[in-house]
Amino acid sequence: MLLLALAVTVAAGCSVNPLGMSDAEWELLTPTQQLEARMVQEARDEAARVRRAEQTAQEAAEQAHIEELRRNAPFGDVVQCTLTDAEGYFAKGKWYPAQPVSIEMHRSELDRSVSLPRQSRPSMTTDLHMNFDGLTVKVCRWYDRDCDVLVGTEAQFRRGISRRIHVSKAVKGTLFCSFPRGW
Repeated sequence: MLLLALAVTVAAGCSVNPLGMSDAEWELLTPTQQLEARMVQEARDEAARVRRAEQTAQEAAEQAHIEELRRNAPFGDVVQCTLTDAEGYFAKGKWYPAQPVSIEMHRSELDRSVSLPRQSRPSMTTDLHMNFDGLTVKVCRWYDRDCDVLVGTEAQFRRGISRRIHVSKAVKGTLFCSFPRGW
């Protein structure tokens, strides 16, 4: 009951006026000016909703394009990788066991972001950046910095190639990559 009373008191003291105006500024406006301010705020809110919707649609189109590239790629343009037996560099500067992850990349993906979840707390992640140029898979802490690489020939990637990697303050584990079957 005490918490409910406290919440109501706090909410009552936190009025939100259009255009970020303080209560004092709002009260100085005439009713006509208040109506105009509400209309301007509504227009801004609608424009923000439209921008978010456009951004979501653009991201979905980009994802669909990448998936189409992967599906129709010639042999050697797509690699599938798993990162297992891994530790990630999570909060407080410590290494913790990480969940295994798998990824499929097209060589046109120059900076593929991958979240590596902590084993005991999947909501905690460390971010990696990966790319593939046809014969090299690069795993980085930041885009093209603090990286470790898995390098192989076409024949090695066809059979599958594995290597222990260690990216400073990001990840250490076993990276296995191969070209997908079907070619």
